[in-house]
Order: sequence, then structure tokens, then C-alpha cells
Amino acid sequence: MGMARRVFSISTRTMQRLSSGSFRATLHVSIVILVALTVSAPGCGLLANLPFLAGLVPGASKIDVVTKRRGCSEFSQTAVLTVVAPEQNGTYQWFFTDGTVQIGPTIVHTFENKGPQKVQLVFGAESQEIIVHIPVQGDPDGGPDPFGDTCLPSAGELHVQQGTAVNYRDLPPASGPHYSVNGVAPTAPGFYPDPVRPEVWVHNLEHGDIVILFDCQGDCDPVLLQSLQGFFNSTVSHKLVITRFPGLPSPIMAIAWQVQRSFDSFNAAELRAFHDRRVGQAPEGGE
Repeated sequence: MGMARRVFSISTRTMQRLSSGSFRATLHVSIVILVALTVSAPGCGLLANLPFLAGLVPGASKIDVVTKRRGCSEFSQTAVLTVVAPEQNGTYQWFFTDGTVQIGPTIVHTFENKGPQKVQLVFGAESQEIIVHIPVQGDPDGGPDPFGDTCLPSAGELHVQQGTAVNYRDLPPASGPHYSVNGVAPTAPGFYPDPVRPEVWVHNLEHGDIVILFDCQGDCDPVLLQSLQGFFNSTVSHKLVITRFPGLPSPIMAIAWQVQRSFDSFNAAELRAFHDRRVGQAPEGGE
């Protein structure tokens, strides 16, 4: 960005002869005029940075953006960014630190990390930095989950005595009452061919783990069991539990806190994608 500056200074001390032959000095106030001529985009010049001139200089106005969360969980890292009262025929470009660019007055973006995230919004010659806090708190925007996962409202986080049979609202559950016993619940990550009680692994969900359930309507095909065991072995995360769930409405289901996704058959790529985008998104996801 280049700037040309002209300074006009009028500052004189005039000597006026008095009738007595002496002189009287008259001080005139100095007037300094700065003219900033920007060579690049409007709004980058000196005048645009003077708050008392906001609204009078082209490019000095601020674009307002509303941020809402999108997705199943309040811990979702997907946000909806909307420009307030967008101008017609305008092109809004959103530049993200992961290198992606999206266009439009409303966009949906999934952030890789939590915490404050920088986004650069460009409209015509305007450019401003926006800070988005991930995960976004508050109510979701009401749109569908961007990944097609099933969203379930929270059924609570109550700890109940070990041995209590919980009557879960959702079967299988994605939240709700559960045991909290050292060495029992949450259970150790692993592949469990026999059913583990949901009162146990719901505590894993609360800690941000992913639980993959399967059911074979009888004896399981050894190939499926080998595939599930191999999937667990190949997953570097220590936050994965795979176990059987009798009466599962689909052959395989992946579950995170308040989130479910059904599978008609074993799909390692889609299961891994679910794991990667949902792991750690829970009330105690960092534990």
C-alpha cells in the first residue's frame, strides 16, 4: 500500500511597524493539512483510520457478521457465518487459515481447531479480520448437520450407582445417566466382541470418546469381526470403543456425544471420518 503525502504549512510571524518606530509581533496559528492519497484499496489511507471521520470516508464502515453454530452438538466446530444486511450484487469472500476460500453472504465452515480463529472477509475493495470463537456457544442456526449425522438433544450427564439399569430415552443412547467407577466406567479403549453395558460406555462419550456399535442378528461373520478389530488397531486415537449392541437398528452405528450415524455395512473410510470430526467434542472432551 503506497501513500503520497503533501503538507501545507502556514505559519508566519508578521512584524508590524508601530507609529513609535517600534515593532509589534503578531503570531498566526499554524495550519497543517495532510492529504493522504492511497494508491491501493479504499479504506487504507490515513483519513479512513480517523474515528471521527467514520462514515464520511469510503471504506471506513465495518461489515457486521453474525456467527451461529451448526451441527448436532454444542461442542461442534462447525460455524455459520452470515453478513448482516448484505448489499445486493456483492461478492463476499471468506479466507480461512486452512487455505480454503468460500464465497457468499452466508457460509458454513468446519474449523480444524478450537479457540479463537481468524477469518479474513473481503467485499469488493473492503477487507476486515473477523475472530470466530470455536466451538460457537448458543443456539444452533437450525440448518441440517453439514455431514448428515443424526442430532440428538442431551439426556443429561447424571452419574448413577453401578448396577443401576438406566431407562434411556434413545436406544442406543448418545448421552444420559451412566456409571462413574474407576477401572469400570469409562471403560478402557478397545474392541469388545461381547456387549458392554451402555451405562458404562456412555461415560466414554462424556469424555469425548467415539463408540462404534455393531449387531449381527445372530452369529457375526468372522470377516466383520476381523475388520472391526483391524479398524481399532489402525486408529491412533486412544478414544475409541467398539462393542456389540443387541437390537441395534442398523448393522453398524458410530456414536459421539449427542450424535449418531448409521451404516448399512462396514466402511472404514466413513467410520474414520466420523471419528476424526467428532472425537473430543463432549462435556469432558479433553479428558
